Amino acid sequence: MSIGQGVDTTNARRLVIERVAASHYINRSARLRDLLLYLADRVLEQNAGEIHEQEVGHHVFGRPADYDTTSDNIVRVHASMLRKRLEQYFAAEGSEEPLILEIPKGNYAPVFHERPERPEPVEAAAIQAPAPAQTPAPAARPALDRRWWALVGLTGALACSTAYLLATRPAGVATPESVPPTVRLFWSQMFRPGRATDVVLDDASIALYQELTGKTLTSSEYSDKSYLRTLGATAAASNLNEQVVSLFKRRNSSFADTNILWKLLQMPGAGGHSLLRFARDYSFRELRADDAVLLGNSRSNLWVEAFQQKIGLRWSYDAANGYYYPVDTWDGGKSYHSDISGDTHEGYCGIAFLPNLGGTGTVLIVSGTGGSSINGGADFLADESALALLRQKLGGSKEKPFPYFEALIRVEGRSASPRNSTIMLCRPPKG
Repeated sequence: MSIGQGVDTTNARRLVIERVAASHYINRSARLRDLLLYLADRVLEQNAGEIHEQEVGHHVFGRPADYDTTSDNIVRVHASMLRKRLEQYFAAEGSEEPLILEIPKGNYAPVFHERPERPEPVEAAAIQAPAPAQTPAPAARPALDRRWWALVGLTGALACSTAYLLATRPAGVATPESVPPTVRLFWSQMFRPGRATDVVLDDASIALYQELTGKTLTSSEYSDKSYLRTLGATAAASNLNEQVVSLFKRRNSSFADTNILWKLLQMPGAGGHSLLRFARDYSFRELRADDAVLLGNSRSNLWVEAFQQKIGLRWSYDAANGYYYPVDTWDGGKSYHSDISGDTHEGYCGIAFLPNLGGTGTVLIVSGTGGSSINGGADFLADESALALLRQKLGGSKEKPFPYFEALIRVEGRSASPRNSTIMLCRPPKG
């Protein structure tokens, strides 16, 4: 069967890539999908004849441009997995594809060749989707942590509230003329016309995983999901039962995030230009190319880790009181603890406004000691006088774009207005 040359050939190859990426062999793994699409783009859009391991590690997996491939085999491991999945796809679901895609060993540039007129029959045993990893059952079944029950109850609430927010999202709440100038300036850099902004919800399950196991995950382990291979053993070592292990695998976000969504969708320009994403389904590739709002700290939204070399605030967990608090690593490790006594409920919200990883857009990071503080931070970013004061402290000019910054806001009260918020620190990021 002849496919033809030129545009027709390129279009046929693109269609094959799209079908493979959408198949259940690939779309269950964001890492494999990103790898496949990157390699295909390099060949189809840039006519690359050779793609090297270090390039793939940098652009797909977020490794430094000059990282040591001999000590870090992440590309080789995922390329091997991708080759197996491609074989399975073309043997089963894609058995009628006129073109077959392969990734040769030693060179990561995909190659296409036409399927023979009469392919040999394929054994049924080879036609099966990859089996999910089996998780060993922990031996002990201790009483569940109270946070487990909170997250179980939140699962249904999250699904319902998110569906409601998306169904009732405002389609352009405010016209540009009705928005104060400083607020309009700031959000015009976050929600740009003709360009979608990713709103990335945190992963409450992965935060709980780290709290209960005492293990700190990196963004690389999170993105390639390598931690799942040892999930059973890690849980068993921490004396966690099967119910808790199953929760770690679920997609749960914090209630604070679902609360702030409505406010974000009412920001100038947000209507029709925001795309709701869950942290577990996000990728380095998108973080390099897109505008994004990251909700949560580096423990609950591990994509924040990619920006920590530019900012000084870190978030530590207070196990006794059950909340995260900010620590300023640029000021000798100064910590800011919330006052949870009485009716004051003082909290803190960290805000960072930075260029994205590729330098092609912007990233807004919002973290807090709780839902009230995060909501207070959102109100602060929608208030003209608060943002004008922040820009003044940063030395920004009205004639120029809103400057990149890191700030810590103290929020007083459960339903604090911006006038109850205090700027504890604000400074430009490094780099």
